[in-house]
Amino acid sequence: MRKKSIAAAILAALVIVLTFTSCSVNQKGAQYKEIDGGWMLYRYSSSSTETEFTVPDTYEGKPVLEISDFGLANAEYLTKITIGKNVQKINDWSLTNCPKLKEFVVDAENTAFTTVDGVLYTKDLTELVSYPNGKTELVKDSNDKVIGGGTLILPDTCKRIRPNAAYLCGNLYTVQLNEGLETIGDKAFLKCWHYSELKIPSTVTAIGADAFSYTDSLKNLEIPSNVQSIGDYAFYSTGSSVEKVIVHNTEENLELGKDWSPHKKNSVREKVPVEFTGANA
Repeated sequence: MRKKSIAAAILAALVIVLTFTSCSVNQKGAQYKEIDGGWMLYRYSSSSTETEFTVPDTYEGKPVLEISDFGLANAEYLTKITIGKNVQKINDWSLTNCPKLKEFVVDAENTAFTTVDGVLYTKDLTELVSYPNGKTELVKDSNDKVIGGGTLILPDTCKRIRPNAAYLCGNLYTVQLNEGLETIGDKAFLKCWHYSELKIPSTVTAIGADAFSYTDSLKNLEIPSNVQSIGDYAFYSTGSSVEKVIVHNTEENLELGKDWSPHKKNSVREKVPVEFTGANA
């Protein structure tokens, strides 16, 4: 029995070793996993003494091609992230919840990504990838009421807002979505508490799950006629400032997710009324 136990322990240790042989840790607490053609930045351990991090061009002689889900998420001290020239893929959860992050910088030779005023886009500016959580401070009046904050103006070329693009960006106050935008991804603006004005472009066809959930400061909500689907909890709120949701379509023409509309302020169980105006309105 003892020999069997020893053999089992050796086998378990071998599995652990094999599992982590493709992971390495550099001096800044970054872990990499080997993938086809190079490396993927797998995890980063934030330190209060490090406010900037650069995804390197290469690691151990091979290009760094990808940032994994949660690869740079929850980096609570970082104020600046630089993307190296070889990164070709950034996953949907790669960069979420970095509360002090003010800007992204992308190597000029990178062919997949770029920045506009510190905001991360695909190189062709057709996709919003990530808005830095701490880009702009909120502005408050003498009574501590929020009267301003971050502004995001999408370029005319943008067709898609990626999932989690402005996830937990409570500093956002104004967002201008462009005509030509087609898809707003899951959790794109989740818990952007102070986002006050929303005009959904007529070109939008799909709004993802939790896309605008808990954007409690929104005052008006109109859904244009080209929208075909609204995901689960897309505009969910337990205290919405919206008084009525206007949908320029019929309910039968839409794919509506679970609990997609907001609830009234000071009346958690009562939903904001929804008016369907018809397909041609």
